[in-house]
Amino acid sequence: MRTRTRRLRMVAVAAAGLLALTACGSDESDGDSSSQGEGDGQESTDGGGGESSDEPLASLPAEEIADRAQQALQSATSLRIATVGEPAAGGVGLDLHMDQQGSCAGSMTQSGAGSVDLLVREDDEVWMKPDTQFWQSQLGADAGMISLLDGRHLYGHTSDEEMSGVAGMCSLAGLQSDIESDDGSSGPDEVGPETEHNGIPVVTLSGPDEEGNEVTMLVATEGEPYPVLIRTQENGTETEIELSQFNEPVEIEEPPANLVLNVADFRTGDIEG
Repeated sequence: MRTRTRRLRMVAVAAAGLLALTACGSDESDGDSSSQGEGDGQESTDGGGGESSDEPLASLPAEEIADRAQQALQSATSLRIATVGEPAAGGVGLDLHMDQQGSCAGSMTQSGAGSVDLLVREDDEVWMKPDTQFWQSQLGADAGMISLLDGRHLYGHTSDEEMSGVAGMCSLAGLQSDIESDDGSSGPDEVGPETEHNGIPVVTLSGPDEEGNEVTMLVATEGEPYPVLIRTQENGTETEIELSQFNEPVEIEEPPANLVLNVADFRTGDIEG
């Protein structure tokens, strides 16, 4: 579990890179996270979560529960990953619904630096909408520029430098590939009590990671054994990441054309009101 959860936790940390990428462009130019939902695979008992078994999941060894959770996560065609609560000082929050085709919808927030709404369509087209606080943190007192940019979406492609980081943050395929490459050498230490999370029956796995930080993972005990919550303690700060909306379609609603600014124009400063 230690290795398996690392990638999920790092997604939240790495989200700050997205804000930095957008800031580079400005310099040059002087969703309910608890919902499992319909069709989330919870009704199935013999899908990507591994071989079905009459034995209750919670009665299995910790390593086997973690293996089944890993297999279920790898088989999901889509999922939503969201941090719980407001990001701590200097922290990053995210709420992203992503699928294996590279589509993604959601938002990322950095404490003190604002937030960015994101849309990615099939690992190609990208729309990014920074909020007012983001533009203020990047442009300072340039009220004229902020008034031109505020409320507008930057549009480009994942091949654009300013947009390239989005594909990595929103890549379910990349997440699943990293999980698949885990050799399983670091296993969970303890099976904890059965409980519920957002109405979902779960079993608790816990143990320290490589740095000795405590990690807790809640795994669904009915249907597919999806991990539905990962909680970490690091340097006195607790971070929770929820996983939900498994196998539900990612909805991409293209912004109105009058609210879209091409990132190439943004890069050169060719911005019109």
